[in-house]
Amino acid sequence: MKHEKDLSLSLYYDFYGSFLTEKQAKIFALYYDDDYSLAEIAQEFGISRQGVLDTLKRAQAKLMDMEEKLGLVEKQLSGEK
Repeated sequence: MKHEKDLSLSLYYDFYGSFLTEKQAKIFALYYDDDYSLAEIAQEFGISRQGVLDTLKRAQAKLMDMEEKLGLVEKQLSGEK
């Protein structure tokens, strides 16, 4: 089963990326911004593809949690001030 990228997460990253650990942020940026594969990131960090996927899932959960708590992306998209 192919892992599909949710590109809306890139917008959450723009707002909340500073809440991620350094490793989560680097892996997230490589995957979403630089379009690295899971295997390429795994090789870069010396971890398994599953380790990369787990890190991405934790980062995604953190970004979505921050949006749920703060709602900055929704406010920006709706034009709210």
